[in-house]
Amino acid sequence: MHGLVSRSNNDESPAAHSTDSKKLAPTATQSFHTLQGHEELNEQMRMIELTEEDLALLRLLKPGVEQEIDFITDQFYNTVLGVGKLEAIILEHSSIERLKKTLKQHIIEIFDGDINESYIAKRLNIAKIHKRVGLEPKWYLSAFQNLQNVFITAIYEQPLQEHERLRVVHTITKLLNLEQQLVLEAYEKENIREKEKQYLIVKNELKQKIAEFSGELIDLSMDTNAAVEQLVASSNEVNSTFQRTAQSAKDSQGMARNGHLYLDGLADQIGRIYESTNEMERSVTELSQFSRQIQKIVTAVQEIADQTKILSLNATIEAARAGEHGRGFSVVAQEVNRLAEDTKNTVLRIGELTHKSGALTDQVVGEIRKVQELTHSGKLQSVETSMLFTEIVNALQSSTQEIVVVEEEIKVLIQTIEGIGGTTAQTAESAAYFRSATENL
Repeated sequence: MHGLVSRSNNDESPAAHSTDSKKLAPTATQSFHTLQGHEELNEQMRMIELTEEDLALLRLLKPGVEQEIDFITDQFYNTVLGVGKLEAIILEHSSIERLKKTLKQHIIEIFDGDINESYIAKRLNIAKIHKRVGLEPKWYLSAFQNLQNVFITAIYEQPLQEHERLRVVHTITKLLNLEQQLVLEAYEKENIREKEKQYLIVKNELKQKIAEFSGELIDLSMDTNAAVEQLVASSNEVNSTFQRTAQSAKDSQGMARNGHLYLDGLADQIGRIYESTNEMERSVTELSQFSRQIQKIVTAVQEIADQTKILSLNATIEAARAGEHGRGFSVVAQEVNRLAEDTKNTVLRIGELTHKSGALTDQVVGEIRKVQELTHSGKLQSVETSMLFTEIVNALQSSTQEIVVVEEEIKVLIQTIEGIGGTTAQTAESAAYFRSATENL
């Protein structure tokens, strides 16, 4: 690469592709290069101290670069093709020969020493192409470092004085640095643009999802709220029913107590009836005994009447024998006979009545015994019923207490459901606010 900066005594023209030591010497005054409408870029060029003199030096170096351009590009791509990933990118999107041709033109344009709008636009386009083919910035920087190494090696192979070599290295380094700044900035802007595009896509998708979710949440909250309101209404109705049931249970408990008291009174009455029937049985038994005694008396009187009748008959016979003297005694005998007959008939009548009275007494005794049996059975049933009513009263009391507990639990449940309803309504409001906020993103 001895032709990058050549010395010639036969050609002293500034446009020639050779330079001498006097032309490479530093000038007394340095003017920075500026570009209209690119204040930030001008600041960058001032920061790396890129001057008009540097650009002029590049133009002086251009002929030597053109002579060595094939060697430069070959060295550059020999290194690049040593990386399998870079080779794959090149073969997928272009060819080696085409890229070498493009690189030659690109390097020669650098040494035109003319940084203008076209120069900047081409660098930005390079960044877009690299981004499109998937070349990462690290590989671009590595390749550019390789290109810089090629230039510096070539410079140090030239027969230049140290200050001349240093100036050339500084100038080329400044241009390559500016090149990297332009491309990397374009890389960054393209990344930002893609990220913003992706962010916008994600944002719109997120907005849509959130809007759908918020709508579903609002609908669900409304349905839940309606269900809660219906549940509250049903719970209030159940509570009212429980209150009525509790009141009915209390009323039933009171009536059961009253029935228990009535049964106790009935048991007392049945007991008194039972005692009364016992007294009646004793009285009827005594009456039966009296009837039997009367029957005995009737029998005795009947026997006396029969004997009296026999005596009267004997007296009549004796009176007939006595004749006229026994006539009065005969009248008396007849009267005694008639009296005996009447007595006999009366006694027979009394006997019949006494017999009937005994039969009726026996029948009354039987009926009284039946009443006693029924009264005793009723008394037992009354006792059993009283015990049953006691159990009913106890069960009603326990049921009433349980109903009261359930009523309190239902009140707590209603309060809880109302709290859930309030929370659901608040959730619906939050979802509506959330959807509104999402729409404003």
